[in-house]
Amino acid sequence: MNRLFIAFIAAIVLTLAGCSDHDDPQLAPIDASKVKISAKVSLGPDAAWDWYEAGQEITVKVADVSMTAPKGVVLRSIELLDNGATVAQKPYSGETLEFKVPLVAGYMGGRRNFSVIGNLIKQNSRDTQIIIADNLQAIVFSVMPEFDCEATLDITVKGRSTSGEELDRSFQVKSADGFTIAVPQSELYWTPNEGSAPTLDVSMTASAMAFSTNSTLEAKVSRVYWGTDHSTTPTISVRIDNVPGSLEAKRLGIIVDTERYGTWEGVNTGQTSLLEHFSVKEAE
Repeated sequence: MNRLFIAFIAAIVLTLAGCSDHDDPQLAPIDASKVKISAKVSLGPDAAWDWYEAGQEITVKVADVSMTAPKGVVLRSIELLDNGATVAQKPYSGETLEFKVPLVAGYMGGRRNFSVIGNLIKQNSRDTQIIIADNLQAIVFSVMPEFDCEATLDITVKGRSTSGEELDRSFQVKSADGFTIAVPQSELYWTPNEGSAPTLDVSMTASAMAFSTNSTLEAKVSRVYWGTDHSTTPTISVRIDNVPGSLEAKRLGIIVDTERYGTWEGVNTGQTSLLEHFSVKEAE
């Protein structure tokens, strides 16, 4: 019994001595300038503009870690920091590490800056830390800002019948569901009083407006253009058969470049970009 007790005490002393060696100020620290660590570090789930809502959970994944270092230097553990404070630390054994960070309402709000740190050890040297990745930005809101975009087409339809009768009609159509602009067939197609009109010339000029529906953030449209297969300007002209369905068969769509910016819940979000896409359809 006494021998067991003595062995137990000896083990504790050795452990404490081993731990204290790494923190001994008389030991030279590991030269971190000679250590290079690369890794694939990601925040998830993917979020628009790295914005998250309280109650969610962020996963910080550290994968494909590669280190070059002097002989004897070991990557003992990897540590996750949030705004400079340690969130968690995990021993490193060569496998992908995942850190789960609950976004607790009232505590984990505002702008978060995550860093991933490597803890290095070497026999007869003082422990040293090295930055693997930093400035991993995330913004946490208690109420996630929402945005809407409304697109408008100013349409001019021209035609000439076999009897010489002419059509010159203009009208406007707005999007109704956030991704479709439905052009009424009654406004688009034409039945002349005499003769027939086989084709129509349609000119469409697109415009748009963007706004937040539930926050003080601003939204502006920086550019409106037609899909790259057609044009890079707001206006497009096409000739179609004077038969319902002919315009929709062109598979036309407009792209809206928007910028979102401002301050919400005390956080200046900076400027972020988002593309909106609207398909041109026909409505009976």
